[in-house]
Amino acid sequence: MKNILLVIILLFSIDSYAIKPVREYVTTPDSLGMNYKQQVVRTPDGYDLNTWLIKPAPSKDNKTTLVLAYADGGNMPYWLYHIKALTESGYTVVAFDYRGFGKSSDFEINPLNLYYNEFATDLQSVLGWTKKSIKGNRTGILAFSMGTIVATLALQQEKADFLIGEGYVYDPTAYVAKIKALKNRDIILPKGAANYTSQLKRIQYDMLLVAGEKDEFTTVEDSEKIAQQRSNRETLRHSGNHTEGFITMTKENFGDMYIKELTKFTQK
Repeated sequence: MKNILLVIILLFSIDSYAIKPVREYVTTPDSLGMNYKQQVVRTPDGYDLNTWLIKPAPSKDNKTTLVLAYADGGNMPYWLYHIKALTESGYTVVAFDYRGFGKSSDFEINPLNLYYNEFATDLQSVLGWTKKSIKGNRTGILAFSMGTIVATLALQQEKADFLIGEGYVYDPTAYVAKIKALKNRDIILPKGAANYTSQLKRIQYDMLLVAGEKDEFTTVEDSEKIAQQRSNRETLRHSGNHTEGFITMTKENFGDMYIKELTKFTQK
């Protein structure tokens, strides 16, 4: 329960539905007993991305790597309890900060942008580095909220074995309209956003779409529409709100039921 409360505090201490990077790290993986390797990944356009590689105990290793594409606020440490739960279940996790976040290179950000195309370049770069550096594993993306848009764009250029997305954005234009209606916030879409829905349909990799029954922004219905586009896509529902899957799908240990479903998907 203590872990769950800490996760809630971290994730909801930032303003949702607006880009809000945090530069300072509140903690690092070793504070939670995790050994990690810090790596700087350089993007093709010259930005340095701070990256953490966290491996499971050899006896638990399920030979599956997850590249974490987080949501629109905070930085890597805000997701450390998710990472710890995943590595304890056998996953190798590669986390990184987008440009302008954490200890990655400076990048001017307008918080009213829904996302930046450059974030997709960041994920593409880290995904490529991961596949070269970690041999013998299946490698996929675990994306949350804004990260699902970033993953959709990155996978137009870089390959993966699978994609897991929670709070998946189906249509950026419709998403912006929901934010206006529910939060009274005017959000800006970057160049090329009109191509997003066709790019989403083109993704050929196995997809698991995680959706909260109380989520008004990225609804269960949205995820089901995405799943219906291809036969190798499926949905997983939880009882919570936007990106609350780990919190609501906890029985004994943080996110244990969530990870059980992820493992069914990734190990089939």
